[in-house]
Amino acid sequence: MKATFYVLEDPALLQNGIFLNEAFYGMKNCAFMFIALRNQLARYGIDLATQDIHPPEESEFVISLDNSLPFQDAPWQKSRKSYLILYEPATYYPHNWYRKNHKVFDKVFTYDYSLVDNKRYFHYYFAIDLEENTKYRPVTEEEFNQRKLCVLMAASFGVVRPPKNSDSLLHERYLTLKWFAENHPEKFSLYSRLIHPKTYESFRGLGLLRKVAPSTVLKYVTQKVAAKRKALFDIVNKGPVPHDQKIDVLRQYRFNIAYENTNGLPGYLTEKIFDSFAACTVPIYWGDPDVAKSIPKDCFIDRRDFKSNEELYQFIADMNYSEYRKYTEAIGRFVEGVEQEKFGSEPNATRIAEVILADMLQQEVGETPKKIA
Repeated sequence: MKATFYVLEDPALLQNGIFLNEAFYGMKNCAFMFIALRNQLARYGIDLATQDIHPPEESEFVISLDNSLPFQDAPWQKSRKSYLILYEPATYYPHNWYRKNHKVFDKVFTYDYSLVDNKRYFHYYFAIDLEENTKYRPVTEEEFNQRKLCVLMAASFGVVRPPKNSDSLLHERYLTLKWFAENHPEKFSLYSRLIHPKTYESFRGLGLLRKVAPSTVLKYVTQKVAAKRKALFDIVNKGPVPHDQKIDVLRQYRFNIAYENTNGLPGYLTEKIFDSFAACTVPIYWGDPDVAKSIPKDCFIDRRDFKSNEELYQFIADMNYSEYRKYTEAIGRFVEGVEQEKFGSEPNATRIAEVILADMLQQEVGETPKKIA
């Protein structure tokens, strides 16, 4: 049986590239849950492939990954089952989170448990590659003294304050970088594979300037802004880190700025905090509002507890080894007992596969399949 995995029109993802478990664009492939999903469906005779290999009109059903718009008016959509997996937050793809765009799908899978009704919306946890946790080892006092203070690994920043109702944390990420670059650059490192040129050029009022200013004036102003802002980034930017060296680099620092891209999205708990644990580096976390439901509070520093970056800095700069060890010991306990059945790729692929298989069997013979072994 053919099935379609409908991905973004990106050469790295098409031709089943999403299932190859290879790094792309300098990043580790985080699609391990989808690889597990494909393998599980294959055991039931279902061949899942990207839309350029299995066109939707030739498939029995279609699974869309963060791609709701092509389904709204597609002629093939009404004659077969279709499913949506919400993976990236609304910060990047807001249209995928509009409830009106979900109506064309039979079922939707999401880590946002506030949406779940087990009728149209079904829950999965944001899957993590927990194999990295095997790299964990405690931090000695000697290593603590040798470690630099703080690190941030990211490529996306919001240099302009977002709209009032936005949940984006990209601006907060930038403000933290900016504060350290201007106040304690010797205590802070940024590692980034690529910062888009438009990040440097953006500023409040740019849209209006484009409408009223001559092109020569616009070019001059944007170049001046870009040069000044790039110089700020360059103060702390150490360049890219190969994906397979991320944990080793994190381990050179006491604290890791682990801000998600989005604030206030329940269940959106990504690799940022788990990579910190693997390196036994204490994460400074901001993102999932209910993070303490999944991870013990003594494993991380909650950025929401501080009124400013200066207050945060004083807290971490004054922390001695005895206080630091309490965090790392809590991390050690969590890593050793981490809930594989909650965050692992296989169980989360199973949560999705069982719903789809139940639909397929009911459609054919009116029965419900046994649980995946």
